[in-house]
Amino acid sequence: MVDKEDWAFNPTNICQVGIVVKSIEETVKFYGETFGIGPFEIREVSYPSATYYGEKAGYRGKRAFAKVGPVTFELIELIEGKTIHEAFLKEKGEGLHHLGFEVKNLQEAIKRAEKLGLKMTQGWQREDGFGFAYLDSDRIGGAIFELIQFATNTSPRT
Repeated sequence: MVDKEDWAFNPTNICQVGIVVKSIEETVKFYGETFGIGPFEIREVSYPSATYYGEKAGYRGKRAFAKVGPVTFELIELIEGKTIHEAFLKEKGEGLHHLGFEVKNLQEAIKRAEKLGLKMTQGWQREDGFGFAYLDSDRIGGAIFELIQFATNTSPRT
């Protein structure tokens, strides 16, 4: 059994549910009208220095974010580039992609995950600290976990 301080992340810090979609607009409309989820903040994102299985592979996409209780729903639509989201959409279609967990130090969390035998499949980090790293945790149990470090004073928990 691994000691708590050696875990890749604290599981009580769940902060995000990521859903890969073909159309942000259609999904936002459906979720709002059918389930009352929203409002969504929609934006285009660009990660020119993102990595994909250790290699630089920038990409662009659209994201939509909405708070649902203590968790943020993230809708993910790819515009261009090589990503784990593209691979997921081709293999499985639209659907639940990942669960995101807030970490205080992304690089330390990645090192702990690697010590536990996990690999980072995709990641990116800004100078202000904000960043993310997806882990290959889906090889057992089917769930992808994302480590997320928020920039100072931008945590969804504050």
